[in-house]
Amino acid sequence: MQLLEIIHKSFAVLSILSVSMGFAVADVKCNSESLTNQEIVTCSQAVFVKVDKVLNEQYKVLASELDGSLKSELRVTQKNWIKLKDGYCNDESDGASGEEAPIEKLSCMKQLTSFRLSELIYLRTGVIGDGFYKAVSVVNEKATAMDYAKAVDYVAGDVDFGPAWKEYAEKNCAMTQKLYGEMPGRCMARMRFQMPIY
Repeated sequence: MQLLEIIHKSFAVLSILSVSMGFAVADVKCNSESLTNQEIVTCSQAVFVKVDKVLNEQYKVLASELDGSLKSELRVTQKNWIKLKDGYCNDESDGASGEEAPIEKLSCMKQLTSFRLSELIYLRTGVIGDGFYKAVSVVNEKATAMDYAKAVDYVAGDVDFGPAWKEYAEKNCAMTQKLYGEMPGRCMARMRFQMPIY
């Protein structure tokens, strides 16, 4: 009987979530066939707001589930991520000119927010959703001269994203190691894989 109540409550919550997200999508009238730059900015902003809202919800739930020391680490890691996102995306938009600058910045912010959302879900559930290990497996299988460690390095790349990225990634990887035993080197490679390159 209790199982049925749990299933019923879960179904009710999921129904409310899907209906509310449907209304949010219905409010945004984005026609991909003919968009002006301002319409692209408006549509991108709407998508960013939705992703950011889900990220904040996941953050709050995760924070409520962690003990004191891990909750403190999460707070520091999140602040480092915000610093990274703001700095990296401002740098990207500074490189763009004219009407394209806000589009580039929003694209960067959406991608980094989406990747952080994946990390928060991983920290909550232990399920990695960024595709890194799948990409490593494909490279390892297709390139017979590589062993798994070489495939990890190959997929991760060797781009230096700067000190803000390193500080965020190291803090996040310390948490994944404590929670799930993910090796720091593999985690750093996975974090590098997530970064958008412009």
